[in-house]
Amino acid sequence: MNPVRDQYEAYPYPPRNPEDERGRLENSWHDFLEVINFYCFKGRNTFSQEFRVLVAGGGTGDQTIFLAEQLRPNRRAEVVHLDISANGIAIARRRAEVRKLGNITWVQGSVLDLPSLPVGRFDYINCVGVLHHLEDPSAGLAALNAVLQEDGAMSLMLYGKYGRTGVYQMQDLMRRINLGEPDLRAKIENAKAVLAGLPKTNWFKRSEGMIGDHREFGDAGIVDLLLHAQDRPSTVEELYDLVEGCGLQVVELLERGRCNYKIGWYIKDPGILEKVGALPRKQQQAIAELIAGDMIVHNFYVARKTGRVAALDDLRNVPFYFLDPPRDVPGMIERGRGQRVRIEAPLYAAPVEFVPGRHAGAIFQYLDGERSLKEIFEEVRRAHGLGEEQLSNDELLEEFRPVYEQFNDLGWMLLRHRSVGRFRSIEELQRLV
Repeated sequence: MNPVRDQYEAYPYPPRNPEDERGRLENSWHDFLEVINFYCFKGRNTFSQEFRVLVAGGGTGDQTIFLAEQLRPNRRAEVVHLDISANGIAIARRRAEVRKLGNITWVQGSVLDLPSLPVGRFDYINCVGVLHHLEDPSAGLAALNAVLQEDGAMSLMLYGKYGRTGVYQMQDLMRRINLGEPDLRAKIENAKAVLAGLPKTNWFKRSEGMIGDHREFGDAGIVDLLLHAQDRPSTVEELYDLVEGCGLQVVELLERGRCNYKIGWYIKDPGILEKVGALPRKQQQAIAELIAGDMIVHNFYVARKTGRVAALDDLRNVPFYFLDPPRDVPGMIERGRGQRVRIEAPLYAAPVEFVPGRHAGAIFQYLDGERSLKEIFEEVRRAHGLGEEQLSNDELLEEFRPVYEQFNDLGWMLLRHRSVGRFRSIEELQRLV
């Protein structure tokens, strides 16, 4: 790990100015409590009891600060920030000081040290962009598993092999050009010269629309992307092998939502869909990766057991829009009079389109982020003057299900249990500073 540690001591990543915390809260989609709750705790976690988080390989603190800020009201919550770089920890600590966060414990060390460190066990572990920088990623995942609570969950990120094809060609190119060059500063200058002269035919040049660390983060981005001391990408199937080899289960692969890993997102031919749909989930997702070609990272949740995702069939669950609620869906349905409704928002990759069922307008009228499915359905019956024997929960659920699944596949609609209140918005979190 010495070359990796030395790299991050010289160029902490991502580069952050702690003073920016006064006006901006960096957020990580997979670390919103709403999303963690939905995918990892059946929508039932209030995050108000003792809750311990480990950010393993926390770097300069993006995930640590965001999680600690969300958990600030819970005096029994703790976030442990672990990193090999003293410089990275120093930047993260200063960011926490600017925000006056007192719920973070700082530990310098490697993920591989975890079983021997006196850190205890954790309900949630974030390990983003770390395992693929280890000589043996399975040893790193085993070390994380050793400190995970039995009913805990992890958020992991691994580089995607196919989506970063151009990156690995460039890494190979720079190793050849920098052969025998010991000075990292000279290597960076060589990389800049090569980048300036890349032809349009170069695979990395073709993929710059997807990968921009070298532009966004300057020298630190060039080092992390093109000159990294150790970088091992994974395909979907290799990802599953890694996780299952450590006695864990993949809960869900997602890029904001689940849609990118679903064949139906790309292929509409019914014959192909039927054939592929009979395959195990990981094989379907592997095919989706090959079709997409642009999965530069794989973000996913893992746990020791499956069955962690909140279910639509539990009528005690509350459906709610995540981050960007659409305007006046009941009005759109009413004005369309049975025509196809199209709902879109800038945050999401595609619109939701559906032909409303008979009761869709009423269902969306009462979908306020507070009422459970059971309460929504009771209001629909009351509005129509019907009893449950005339309009059952099952009928209403089956009408709502295909629309919910579209929203949910995009990550636009989630569920939480009725006993769990609303989470603070990103605007409310930012106003705390």
